[in-house]
Amino acid sequence: MTLAISAHGTLVARAPNATPTVFTDIAELGDISLPGLMRNDFEALTQNRNIDAYILGVLRREPFTVSLNFLPANATHDHLTGLYKAMITEPPPVDGYRFTFPPGSGGPVWVMSGQVKQIAPKAPVDGKLSADVTVRMSDIMSIGGVTIGT
Repeated sequence: MTLAISAHGTLVARAPNATPTVFTDIAELGDISLPGLMRNDFEALTQNRNIDAYILGVLRREPFTVSLNFLPANATHDHLTGLYKAMITEPPPVDGYRFTFPPGSGGPVWVMSGQVKQIAPKAPVDGKLSADVTVRMSDIMSIGGVTIGT
């Protein structure tokens, strides 16, 4: 028997920087690539040792990406209040993003801040209107209410 959990039902919500505690689920999410975590490694070998030694640097996050069924007039996608608004505003706002895992998964809610780095819309001759969105995370985050970073 597997202990795997279905990812279907994972939600991403955005809280614009003007209303930082008001999250709205982003409409029509497809595949979501959550922000991966990593640390750069630095060689720390010294002259009196004959095997490699490393230290790890600060915690870093990869950008998060999501595919959307793009709805140009939807308030969570559009140029007035949605992701396109976050993309075209100067300077780019740092908005809140909340990741909620499917009901029954027991997964903690992740909350972090970031800026919309890229929106790549697609309008094929035969197919759906879609977009791939990339958000670059920055500053502290929380997982299940535990603050990470200073």
